Amino acid sequence: MGQTRKFHPNWLIPLVVFGAGMGAAQTAAERLLEVESIHVQGTRLTSNSVIRLSGIKLHDRVNDRIVNAACHRITATGLVKSVDYAYDAYPDRPTVTLKLTIVDEAPRLPAKIRPSADEDWLWASLEAVDPLFTRELPPTEKALAFYSKNFDKCLEVKGRSNEYVASDVTADTSGKLTGIVFQVRQYKTIPKN
Repeated sequence: MGQTRKFHPNWLIPLVVFGAGMGAAQTAAERLLEVESIHVQGTRLTSNSVIRLSGIKLHDRVNDRIVNAACHRITATGLVKSVDYAYDAYPDRPTVTLKLTIVDEAPRLPAKIRPSADEDWLWASLEAVDPLFTRELPPTEKALAFYSKNFDKCLEVKGRSNEYVASDVTADTSGKLTGIVFQVRQYKTIPKN
């Protein structure tokens, strides 16, 4: 009989797998199984993007601890609210199909880059890295930091390591969030005495 696992981003549950011929109980966190396929559902992000964020590849050997860490890597982007995972572990089968069910963060707000002279090439650079980088994103602290960090890498590749990207969330007069502005800024230089 198989055992299904679930991930909840705020806590880890040690699960126990019992099976015929196993003798003593073995925790799911200890048993390594080879990933034969990964299925992603429930998200606007591409499956390839989610799999890349997770750090798990086909034929990797995983257990609950490894998959939980992968789920934390996905939620650390701030783009998704939660990840549930499931796989059936059978005592006589060394492989599993990993199923990831994603709940995206909402709402998503339109984003701009300032100065506008940097907007097109910075967006193009990010989109070339991964299609998960769109011009709409949730205004979570983690998502803003995730985008800013990746914009900083793009600036560095262009030889602009003295610059960084900061973010601001804009709102209308009633306080309703309306957008996100990423601002390219220069590091302050400290004069030498």
